[in-house]
Amino acid sequence: MQVSAKIEMEKWNGDVMDINETVRRLGLRKCSQLICVYALSGCDTVSYPFGKGKLSALKLPKIDMPGLDQVLGQPSVTHAQLQDTTCTFFLPLYGQKSCTTMNDTRAHLYRCRKKPPPLKKLPPTDANLQLHVLRAHLQMLLWKAADQCDPLVEARNIANFGWNIEGSTITPAVSTAPVAPQALLDVVSCSCTAKGKASSGTRCSCSRAALSYTDYCKCEGGDICCSPFASKHMDIEDDERELHVDNE
Repeated sequence: MQVSAKIEMEKWNGDVMDINETVRRLGLRKCSQLICVYALSGCDTVSYPFGKGKLSALKLPKIDMPGLDQVLGQPSVTHAQLQDTTCTFFLPLYGQKSCTTMNDTRAHLYRCRKKPPPLKKLPPTDANLQLHVLRAHLQMLLWKAADQCDPLVEARNIANFGWNIEGSTITPAVSTAPVAPQALLDVVSCSCTAKGKASSGTRCSCSRAALSYTDYCKCEGGDICCSPFASKHMDIEDDERELHVDNE
């Protein structure tokens, strides 16, 4: 038996939205994905990535992430399935098309900024994203089972879904994995880009520290990098010395 109803919702400013017309315009597929986007971008039981809440999520060009509604909130899906599927939401959320993981996205955004951004503005690491996704997955499992007398057996142990339980206290689990590659944590990176003199002057933080370029410098060690400490320049000098010795 099908039940039809006219559904309207009043906004905070008094405007009334026609939910039936909204569903008709969006289509059933996008509507089924909206609840997944709602959980992933933060709700009562799930946090949201800093600066990337509901408005950012709804500003995506199109909310059509393949399989999002078929994976999130479905029983017996694997962690790998959840991670792969939800990346189709989080990568566009951070404006990344070429990256395939959140760790790559973090490194790319860090490297491309003139000044290193605060850590809270960077995307979550792959490990912390997985915990975030597990919490959203648990909430989706409960929402999808809202018409049942009891929640799914799978959803009863919330410790399996990114939560820590200590006595009567429940807190979100946080990964202890490094927040960045060790090489990034140990080096100074620069923003030099001037052709012919990048990384060569005293204004360059790498050059001042007598460091070669790193993958996180703006020049990325490319042809524009003129650092005297770069391995390519050191190799040239070594070759010249060897040639001089041979001539003697």
